[in-house]
Amino acid sequence: MPNSFRSIGLIARATSSMGNHLFSQQNLQNNQFLYLLHILDSPGITQAELATQLHVDPSTCLRTVRKLITGGYLIRQPDPADKKRKCLVPTEQAHAFYPQLQHYEQTLLTVGTTDFSAGERLMLEELLARVATNIERLQADPTRFEHGCTPPRDEN
Repeated sequence: MPNSFRSIGLIARATSSMGNHLFSQQNLQNNQFLYLLHILDSPGITQAELATQLHVDPSTCLRTVRKLITGGYLIRQPDPADKKRKCLVPTEQAHAFYPQLQHYEQTLLTVGTTDFSAGERLMLEELLARVATNIERLQADPTRFEHGCTPPRDEN
């Protein structure tokens, strides 16, 4: 089982590295493309909501959002219904770039699941969603990790 989490880590690092390299020509570094993809998928999201969705520190999210604004990919707009709420809105530049981001994501999924049946793809999606939910619960209550999650004992 430990190899599963190492595999997940490898996938995360490799896809992040490839994306950073691929999108460096658009002046997107340090996983900024991931932030942009989330914002394009949820226009009007707030910075706090984005940080929560990406499971990143709010200060890290702030720095990345500022760079995306400076790069011309985003603007902040007040929510018409709640003036205190500042929404992140993709610019035309971001919308023009969206097909490349979608292509990258789809290519990763296609290559990563080569030789999988439709049922295996669905099973993988369901199992990873369950793992993500379990990890989110653990992250929300780190004391659970400290007290309740001990490694299994070797019975040999």
